[in-house]
Amino acid sequence: MVKRTTTTTISVMPADALFLSWATGINASGLFRETLAEQMAYRDIERDRLIALIEEALRDDDRDLDDLIDQTSCFEDLENILDTPSVNSVSHE
Repeated sequence: MVKRTTTTTISVMPADALFLSWATGINASGLFRETLAEQMAYRDIERDRLIALIEEALRDDDRDLDDLIDQTSCFEDLENILDTPSVNSVSHE
């Protein structure tokens, strides 16, 4: 299965865009990741745990990142997806 990457577009205020053009040494994507890490900590989400759950969910050949985005809106949704046996693994006796 080919894994697809979801691309997110963000809007940048003109003042920020101009400043970033002047300060070319600033790693804007690094600042973005740092802010995400701060927000995860604020929301009490352990990044390592989130990474492990996502990797586990993506091991399923029938699921990709777009599916996770469509099927979840919070950490608990992701945990519930992994706790629920897939339809293919249910035994019919």
